[in-house]
Amino acid sequence: MKLEFAVLGHVAIDHVLTSEGCRVQLGGPPTYASLAAQKLDVALRAVTKIGEDMPKDLEDQLRGLGIDPERHLSRGSRTTRFILDYRRSERRLSVISICDEIGRVEASDLPMTVLIAPVIGEIQKEALGDLMGRSLALDPQGYTRSIGPNGLILPKSWCDEEVLSHVEIYKSSLEELRLVTGVEDPWLGLGRIHELGVKAAIATMGEEGSLLLTGGRRYLVPAYRVERVMDPTGAGDAFISGYISEHLKGEDPLWCSSMGSSIASAVVETKGASIEASKNQLFERAEEVYNKIRKL
Repeated sequence: MKLEFAVLGHVAIDHVLTSEGCRVQLGGPPTYASLAAQKLDVALRAVTKIGEDMPKDLEDQLRGLGIDPERHLSRGSRTTRFILDYRRSERRLSVISICDEIGRVEASDLPMTVLIAPVIGEIQKEALGDLMGRSLALDPQGYTRSIGPNGLILPKSWCDEEVLSHVEIYKSSLEELRLVTGVEDPWLGLGRIHELGVKAAIATMGEEGSLLLTGGRRYLVPAYRVERVMDPTGAGDAFISGYISEHLKGEDPLWCSSMGSSIASAVVETKGASIEASKNQLFERAEEVYNKIRKL
């Protein structure tokens, strides 16, 4: 029987704007989590909502990732859609539509390990309450977003100590970490997360790698360098899913972070939700990253 984890969060349709034009592609944590899990021989259960407007080619891609659009269909609703504008030095994110919220869940139907990964605050507090007692991982990106004029995504502070105190693995970007903890220094921020009982607290920094605080020890985990970044979308989702996949196998946080870095590198070197690197190549990349981890 395969190891398995669940992910809560919306599948999305991403409209990606670059200097080359516009691509419409699958997005959202369930998409990239499934992609990572498949490569690492781990099963994934998605708890998500999908609207009636999902194009057939993207529906087929979802099925290939093990996500049945019909099972998660919200009739009368539109799928969550984002515009990701990479034509400036910094990404500009806007939301076009938001699917129905994810409410109460039947925890007994889910695996023991669950990734909470909202994209726009779509997971209701009741759903989180249903998951207490599970081994929880959290990517809070969707809790740190508000919607401004014309759907522009703006940062907002968020901190729910009750939720955080039940989390085992935490991963966010540096900006999201500041919004969650209210402090500028990332190590102080990770320390505050760690003090709430989180066993592994991670802040990702793109090409600069990630910071890992676990067991009271600080580590710098390098990024795996690719020849060219084709599409940075989904790197964070892939990182945490690669981490969880190896965590389920009993690996230590350093190795899990190394695999997260490896999977993220494989995502960014392709366009859209795809990975061309083989499983062997992913493990080779993870080993290279692991050997370069620095204890600080």
